[in-house]
Amino acid sequence: MEQPSEIDALEMDEKDDKRRLNPEKIEGKIEFKNVWFRYPTRKSDWVLRGLNLTINAKETVALVGESGCGKSTFVSLLMRFYDVDAGEILLDGVNIQEFNLHDLRQATGMVMQEPVLFNYSVFENILYGKQDAKNSEILNAAEVANAMEFIRKIKNAEPGNF
Repeated sequence: MEQPSEIDALEMDEKDDKRRLNPEKIEGKIEFKNVWFRYPTRKSDWVLRGLNLTINAKETVALVGESGCGKSTFVSLLMRFYDVDAGEILLDGVNIQEFNLHDLRQATGMVMQEPVLFNYSVFENILYGKQDAKNSEILNAAEVANAMEFIRKIKNAEPGNF
């Protein structure tokens, strides 16, 4: 706990000299170029060994494989919970380490395989993704996530009343 993280998620934006990222201008091309990675606590076990992968903008990709093959690691690296040991990860041709961390994470959506709901309403859970969201944005997010049927069943509610 006393060792500082190499990726400072608490670093304030005004102190950060990294590139600012405008979510409206992101095309969405993701490239993993010769990415090597091992977890800091398991330096002898490589999780990724020279991964090369391109995901074009607006392309849908599913990561499939047995436990421990690197699916969650792929997402963790993309979100910069960890940095690569070698190689680089590019977003629209720019190394993600060049971007402001808060901007990168705010511009990225992630749905894990095991959903987590906090002990609040569905409405408040959706707000975790964007705390200043308007009601129309929250409703739209629920619809895009195909969650409205689920919401109506558990709450017996009409849209906007959850």
